[in-house]
Amino acid sequence: MPLLLSIPLLLGSCKDELSTGVLRTGDYDNRTPGLKDAFTVPIGTAIDFTPFTTNAAYLNVAKSDFDMVTFGYQMKHGAIVKDDGSFDFSKADQLANLATQNGLGIFGHTLVWHQNQNATYLSSLTAGSSEPEVVNLANNGGFENGLTGWSTYNAQNGATVTAGSGANEVRTGNGSMKIVNPQDNPGGQWRVQIASDPVTTVVGRNYQVTFWVKSAANGGSGRLSTQPSALYQGDWATTTDWTPVSWTFTANEPQTRILFDMGLKANTYYIDDFKVFDPEAPAPDPLLVNGGFEDGPANLPEGWAVYNAQNGAAVSVGAGAAEVRTGTRSLKIVNPQDNPGGQWRVQIASSPVKTTVGTDYRVTLWVKSATAGGSGRMSTQPSALYQGDWTTSTDWSPVTWVFTANEPETRILFDMGLKANTYFIDDMEVVDNSVAPPASGADLSEKVDKAMKDFITASVTRYKGVVKAWDVVNEPLVESGALRTNANTTVASGATDIFFWSQYLGRDYALKAFKYAAEADPEAKLFINEYNLESSPAKLDSLIAYVSELKGKGAKIDGIGTQMHVLLSTPRAGIDNMFRKLAATGLLIRVSELDVRVNANSKQGFAMTPQYEGYQAEMYEYIIRSYLQNVPQNQQHGITIWGISDDLSWLYKNGSDFPLLYNADFSRKAAYGGVLKAAK
Repeated sequence: MPLLLSIPLLLGSCKDELSTGVLRTGDYDNRTPGLKDAFTVPIGTAIDFTPFTTNAAYLNVAKSDFDMVTFGYQMKHGAIVKDDGSFDFSKADQLANLATQNGLGIFGHTLVWHQNQNATYLSSLTAGSSEPEVVNLANNGGFENGLTGWSTYNAQNGATVTAGSGANEVRTGNGSMKIVNPQDNPGGQWRVQIASDPVTTVVGRNYQVTFWVKSAANGGSGRLSTQPSALYQGDWATTTDWTPVSWTFTANEPQTRILFDMGLKANTYYIDDFKVFDPEAPAPDPLLVNGGFEDGPANLPEGWAVYNAQNGAAVSVGAGAAEVRTGTRSLKIVNPQDNPGGQWRVQIASSPVKTTVGTDYRVTLWVKSATAGGSGRMSTQPSALYQGDWTTSTDWSPVTWVFTANEPETRILFDMGLKANTYFIDDMEVVDNSVAPPASGADLSEKVDKAMKDFITASVTRYKGVVKAWDVVNEPLVESGALRTNANTTVASGATDIFFWSQYLGRDYALKAFKYAAEADPEAKLFINEYNLESSPAKLDSLIAYVSELKGKGAKIDGIGTQMHVLLSTPRAGIDNMFRKLAATGLLIRVSELDVRVNANSKQGFAMTPQYEGYQAEMYEYIIRSYLQNVPQNQQHGITIWGISDDLSWLYKNGSDFPLLYNADFSRKAAYGGVLKAAK
């Protein structure tokens, strides 16, 4: 039978049907309403805003068959946080009120995730630090060298162009361009013009110009243009807040000057962080090789050399959560004794970095030590420059050093000989300080940390007593079991809601999240939530280890959620093994987002036959029965089905899959009977 051939060895329990050519649909009674009444554990469902608030039949299914609901989107960062960082809880409040009125409990989902974020706001906090690195073709675009590389072409009616300075006039670094236009000039943007040095361009190629601008009063105006062959951008308005501006033009000359035309409206303008780049050009190679220490043998990272290791000092690769900030490795330096005045007695040098004499370079890194009170510094060779000493603690701390190159090739050295300690260094970077906007790792971390705390505190406090359990951290790991970062996660093209908290807060971002949630509501049950635990033993073991690590650092983690977006072919042994291992943690365990796909390969023209309904029902039954049998009753926190009707599922995709318990008309499927049967 063609149908049989399309699903070979799908389910171990279906061998009798496969061998005889008979497919049974199963004995799944789906006539009994009130699914929740069959269970002693809470049964929940995910809901969406529009059908829950406008479709009486949808609402009726939720309240008649389930104990509680999880909002699919409305409690997430992207739904609540606005572009300016303020909060809008209106839709979450509407759902919460309606759910409560209908006797439904609410599970909070989710406080910290890498998706469904207001990345516009979060990225504004880290502007200039997390953008893709580009080659800036403009000279002195950060105005750190005054107005070098810029020329005033027009300054009519007493206009002036000077270097800006001070916190009120500068966005990043120490300089900006300040333009004072004392009077309006209707139709006369050109009456105040400032031009860049010529930029080498290729005729016919697109180039992007980006910069930030603000004005002393709202209602200012400006535009960009080019010379020698004029191209004009449309006018843009300015406010008293720093605002990004972008313009793409097609070069019509081999050398192009970019002009600021600022003559239309009287105002005082400030411009900073100006870039001209080819968006199609490959990203520049990093100046420093292996700054994350990920490459090379276990005894010494590739690209690094030990220059001094006196008195038994040792240099190796750090590994494991306690020694690594991001990725899987760090640089580990053991200095067994104090050497007064002798930082140089333990030295580790980078490969030569190509530098331009007279150019400023910024070195950033993160460091911690086994005990507080350690000491280190950076220096250069072959012509020595020295940073001042810095003190280390047991927490990862950022270090920044700006030096002026005095050689065409420069090695960066760690001098770690002064104080006996074990040191760990990670995430080191060297950038051209005149091109890349200065950004303090500590400042960035502080801003991101505050944004996280504000959102968690506001959300948990607002629904205290109504929401009694939360997914605090969602999907912290990748399939290998490594901590999820921007470096190991593929971001879909065009995605605008992605933000990696770990990029700025490191491995302990989850520790912070649980701390803030517990402070906001000490009585709430707090969960970590992850997917594919039933099919990835490495991820399962790594999550359990990560939870143990966080709890060891003081995190209040009450439970683990396993999402369980499964296939018909998901191995039963993996399901049983997962529940047993999770139960062994002693924590509360919940099935948090259960659905069962029947068309795993998204086959065109797939039809949901009674046979597939039977297979799906059997999988639902197996999962829930395994949960109830393998997780002790006092650890069973509940089961949530990830949606109500197939047509509203995230997997439906115009009829390519049917993963839930109800048809589009809310009639109960065999899968409903499978869930019901598991309770008996």
